[in-house]
Amino acid sequence: MSSPWTPPTPSTAQRADTPRPSTSGAADPDRTDRTDLTTPGPVGRRVSWRSVLVFCAVAYGMLALCAAPFWVLAGGIAHPLYTVVIGVGMFAPLIASIVVAKLVDRTSWRDAVGLRFRGRWRRLLVWAPLGLLLMLGINMATAVLMVLRGVPGDLTGGTWATELSRTMAEQGAPMPTGAAVALILFGSLIGLLITVIPALGEEIGWRGWLRRELTPLGRWAAIVLGGAIWSLWHLPVTLLGHNYTGEPRWAAVLMFVPACIALNALFSAITERAGGNPIPAAFAHATLNSTLGLTLGIVATSGTMGSLNWFLDTPVGLIGILLTTAVAVLVMPRRGRGASRGDLPEPTPEAG
Repeated sequence: MSSPWTPPTPSTAQRADTPRPSTSGAADPDRTDRTDLTTPGPVGRRVSWRSVLVFCAVAYGMLALCAAPFWVLAGGIAHPLYTVVIGVGMFAPLIASIVVAKLVDRTSWRDAVGLRFRGRWRRLLVWAPLGLLLMLGINMATAVLMVLRGVPGDLTGGTWATELSRTMAEQGAPMPTGAAVALILFGSLIGLLITVIPALGEEIGWRGWLRRELTPLGRWAAIVLGGAIWSLWHLPVTLLGHNYTGEPRWAAVLMFVPACIALNALFSAITERAGGNPIPAAFAHATLNSTLGLTLGIVATSGTMGSLNWFLDTPVGLIGILLTTAVAVLVMPRRGRGASRGDLPEPTPEAG
């Protein structure tokens, strides 16, 4: 998110941290440099709450419109079109960031959301798979801890593999158990890569734009507020029953706030490590969304789903929140490591 510096001239229309050169060599007032959350403090800067309000209004409004039909359609979140329509709604934060950058801040959208690549390729190539593996590890760890605390399950995965092979045979595609497992894992990988696309729609808005805009509040204050805003953005689908299956909706809304704050900390840490580019965080986000069912399924037996506690045993339950927060603290760059410099867009002659 963009956070305006004190303008270098009396003009309130010029919102630039450091003027960027245009092709003519003159400073372009429509371009804005942003700093990373590792910047020590809000010296000469403040949050543009007007921009935050517009961003939230657009993002919240679009998701609410996407969710509205499923309040009346038969099946609700089980409706065949639900996944597709809500997948479109995941692009609402991206669209909101464009609206704010172009119509409110009148600045470079790519700079505002950190979609710069020069000098960042090495970080991107490292942190995209690392983000995926970190989130996959958290998903798997919550499933293992669930069984260790007494929920019925099979940590060897043998029950899942046998059941998978039996199901394939019943569907007319008999194959060895190993082949069936390999096929499902490959399909899950393809599904994850597809899920990266709508996840990027969210990450460009939340970790690209909002993270930067809230920078002057300080790192952890920005993470807490940004995570709360993000969690409440999910209200239209959380109230439909999207998260915490079968639990009271009021409790699901309350539980999702700390869950999103913890995830915001992790995804923000990954984004900082990637020099401010939100693409690696999208891989972590997609992994959360697309492998939760797989990791639960691998350890599940017939009694698992009836015994697990959604508020405790999942990545968005208490155990997952604690694990995610711990990983976020470990991953978060320390001040002075140069991550803040890496989050600044390089001079470029491109038009905003």
